[in-house]
Amino acid sequence: MTNAGNERSVRSLDPAERLEHVLDLLLGAGRTLTRSESLGDALLHVAGAVASNLADYCEIECAPNAGDDLRVTAGTLPSHCVKTGSITQRINDGRRSFGTLRCATGSSDGFSDVARKAVKILATQLGVVLAGHALTQREHRVADRLQRALLPEKLPAIDGTQFFAAYRPASDEAEVGGDWFDAFALPNGRVAVSIGDVAGHGLDAAVIMGEVRQAIRTAAVAAESASAVLDYVNRIFMLRQSLGIVTAVFAIYDPVTGELRYACAGHPPPLLALANGPVRALPAGSLPLGCRDELQSREWNFTVPEGAHVVFYTDGLVENDRDLIGGERRLLETARTLLCETAASDEDRADPAFALQERIFRREGNRDDAAVLVLSRTAPVPYYVFSAVPVVAALSRAIVAARLDRIGIEGERRFGILVALGEAVANAIEHAYRDSDPGLIRLELTDEGKHFVLCIEDFGRWRPFVRREERGRGIEMMHAFMDRVQIQSTRNSTRIVLKAELA
Repeated sequence: MTNAGNERSVRSLDPAERLEHVLDLLLGAGRTLTRSESLGDALLHVAGAVASNLADYCEIECAPNAGDDLRVTAGTLPSHCVKTGSITQRINDGRRSFGTLRCATGSSDGFSDVARKAVKILATQLGVVLAGHALTQREHRVADRLQRALLPEKLPAIDGTQFFAAYRPASDEAEVGGDWFDAFALPNGRVAVSIGDVAGHGLDAAVIMGEVRQAIRTAAVAAESASAVLDYVNRIFMLRQSLGIVTAVFAIYDPVTGELRYACAGHPPPLLALANGPVRALPAGSLPLGCRDELQSREWNFTVPEGAHVVFYTDGLVENDRDLIGGERRLLETARTLLCETAASDEDRADPAFALQERIFRREGNRDDAAVLVLSRTAPVPYYVFSAVPVVAALSRAIVAARLDRIGIEGERRFGILVALGEAVANAIEHAYRDSDPGLIRLELTDEGKHFVLCIEDFGRWRPFVRREERGRGIEMMHAFMDRVQIQSTRNSTRIVLKAELA
């Protein structure tokens, strides 16, 4: 149907009906322009509506942003148009011109006054929408620059260690949020790592985030420990009244030994993923920054084994569907699939932080800001140091099991060594620091010569041993499964040496 027929049908209506018909067109155009996610699709829909109701042909040509040239057409341009059969209307918002709206009809009567007024109103609608679109795009560009300024331009490049990071903002208003990640070299050769979350998102959260991140960087330069950095930052921000809720993790990583010392302030715990599993959540604790005068955060120590990964993240990664337990389980399973299983693709391994986020948010977008920082170690370590907490039992067994696999110890022999190791580690965890905060456990592995040797050492003071019927057989089990067991105790440490002959 040509517009000549459309225009005649509109003219045949009485004035009230004709006005209602045109108003419906304009209302529909306004809804399309404001609700469509694609500006080009919205303009094409509007041009089609005009060509179907008011004209034979409609063309919209505009440039909402520098470098964006959009041109859509609908209908058929008549071969001959009288002066009254064409309309050219500038698209502007009263301050800036964005383009042109052109309509044409083959009707000998041309356009009615109602049609001309409708096209003029439509051009004004387009101008307002395009102005809003241009403003939004500008805000996104400014926010993107701000986000890039607040996050590190690059991560440290260190032999034997790789860092990967990914960030996803939640705000639709501007691509900026309150989560951050950071990693930078310290003067002593170690690497500082931080990640955190400012409650809320948008520019206000980003400003606070920038202040906290910079305070951490300042404190880290002369830091004696990871917990001291968070305590220092907490004291600074107790002076500020409008900090809000800020959670954070700060860590100091030694690329030579692989030792990671970290402290948490109300933040989700890091994950440690070994090369062939398991994936375990490490200890956390303490309140968020700014909750009390003395944060008193606790420091934890874990050596990152060769081939292992440490995953730091913000709660947007686990609270997306408001199911925290389910979100944590999903994160552990996803991390195991990507970081521990050989089936992971080369593309995923090339950037595990990005791949982790993509898989977590594959089904639905993130409702909150989400940041991920992955520390991957590729170099061997001389020994292992762990805080004396229960998770160490599983980690140490996995580390030793991987070594036994490499040197070919299998079957009952392998099982016995792992049982003896478990007893030695359990004793250190349970007895060495019974009346104090968890101290350290040192694990050394040697498979040179004729023996496979395990050395488990703690630095606490054991209470006098008292046998009980249901417990206290750990030392007997060590002797039963190992060829030789040595226990060396001093006032400041206990050292257990387990030896197994190599065939």
